[in-house]
Amino acid sequence: MKIILFLLGVLFWGQNSGAQISPFEIVNPQIYQGGVVIVRVNPQWQGPMVCVHAFEKQYIPNRYGYVYIGVAVNTEPTNTREMSLKYPVYLVECGRGVRLNWQYGELEVIKKDFGTPWYAGPANVPSKAVQDRRIKEVALMRAAYDLAEKYEDYTSDQFIYPLDNIEVTDFFGVSRLYGSYSRRTKRIIVKREVPHGGVDFRAKTPLPVMAINSGKVLLAHNFSLSGTEGNLLVIDHGSGILSLYLHLSKFTVGVGDLVKSGQTVAFTGATPRGTPPHLHFMVKVNGVNVDPIAFIESYNKYIGR
Repeated sequence: MKIILFLLGVLFWGQNSGAQISPFEIVNPQIYQGGVVIVRVNPQWQGPMVCVHAFEKQYIPNRYGYVYIGVAVNTEPTNTREMSLKYPVYLVECGRGVRLNWQYGELEVIKKDFGTPWYAGPANVPSKAVQDRRIKEVALMRAAYDLAEKYEDYTSDQFIYPLDNIEVTDFFGVSRLYGSYSRRTKRIIVKREVPHGGVDFRAKTPLPVMAINSGKVLLAHNFSLSGTEGNLLVIDHGSGILSLYLHLSKFTVGVGDLVKSGQTVAFTGATPRGTPPHLHFMVKVNGVNVDPIAFIESYNKYIGR
């Protein structure tokens, strides 16, 4: 009953005051593939059943009315769509998806050049035992991702980088090609193309890894299969934002721990065996891998305290 009355109140207010104050604001309506869209729902429209609709999904605003929407690397750019149509954004009733008012905004997604794809190796099919083990590992990671807090905001400051000195060795979004390579013709028969889901930082020796903001540890686990994550740490910053740190040598925190911005949470490494020493750093925003560097820059520019 309270929810119904709240929705009626929202609709009534919108009809009488919508012309004066927009129900929401798209903070950055022009965004590159792999970026993050920031939407702010105005206080008069905030409530337990008010969601933001964008990219055919619903997003729950955090306690301050902000929604962070990850734009996947393969999102179709608006300037290549028929008649240059933009992506609509509007408010809906959470769950049912019923529009709460007539106003809407538009998002322009700009095509980004992520760099030249490179050959990463043959597209080998692992044994059934390895496949079965990998299925269990992926399920473990997804279970952790599903715990991401949407409403609460755990951040305490601007986002920082996880290492004191940052040197990028492999950028976000650059595709790795898997297939067969002919030395004679120097041609690649591509069987699988995988965009880089994060950014690699040089870290030749074990270095302290810092939490990029305050949050809660959701996962600290060793994935030991060759070519996988190695020691993986996942921190929940609230608002649907997760940071991931891969190939670590050691954890200094455990699942459930609350961490502060800049706190040492692990040390860089070269796990699993055969992985060159480096830190693979990722950011997920409401389930979508985004460019970590672009995310930090955008958040600090528009939201930074």
